Amino acid sequence: MPDKPRWFAPPEKHANRPGILRRIIQCIRDYYAKPGEILPGLNAANESDRQQRSERREACVAILGCILHYTDLVTLRVGIPQPDGSMAGLTMPFLAELSGLGERRAERAIRDLKAAGIITVHSICQQLDDATYKGFAAIRTVTKHLFTALGLSAWLEHERRKAQERKDKKTEKKRRKGLANVQMTMNAQHGPAPKTESVTAVSKGIRTNKMSAASEFFAGIKATLTGGTGPP
Repeated sequence: MPDKPRWFAPPEKHANRPGILRRIIQCIRDYYAKPGEILPGLNAANESDRQQRSERREACVAILGCILHYTDLVTLRVGIPQPDGSMAGLTMPFLAELSGLGERRAERAIRDLKAAGIITVHSICQQLDDATYKGFAAIRTVTKHLFTALGLSAWLEHERRKAQERKDKKTEKKRRKGLANVQMTMNAQHGPAPKTESVTAVSKGIRTNKMSAASEFFAGIKATLTGGTGPP
């Protein structure tokens, strides 16, 4: 109903997203009541002088809320992080279901968001042979100008710096852990570094007859005083 729009609700048991993402999801709900004031470009996406219809606004707000929930702060790319550091895009059926929309209605909302410059969409496919291609979920990116338009640009830059620092620390920790495992493997294969000759001799209880330069000097003085001929 126009007076009771359906908003995006995060899936149950999902960890809380960063505060700025929760805030902007709240902010875009104001678009439903004030489309020409909040995001005029989205309001004009239907290429008409008339205000965007309420059900179309509802779809745009719902699916944009879903997109923002899955946005990575560092890259502003939309998807699910993978163990190798890549980002898996979200399929249209997945976005439609989470947004509470039919797939065709979700597609129209995505087209409106793209036409308004709020998101960019890059399709991905792999060529299997001369005539066959395999499609993958598109990679979508949210423009940082959306945050600026809603008065959140300074907060965004602050949070992106913090997110980058966390990512760098995590990468460095992983690198050090990997190097430690490699070093342990090398030690197991080749043994520890060899000890010096003097340390090895002492550890085995072996005494050497070799005298240091200082010992030879004092032995010579002693021999002279006692009538000897010095060290052999």
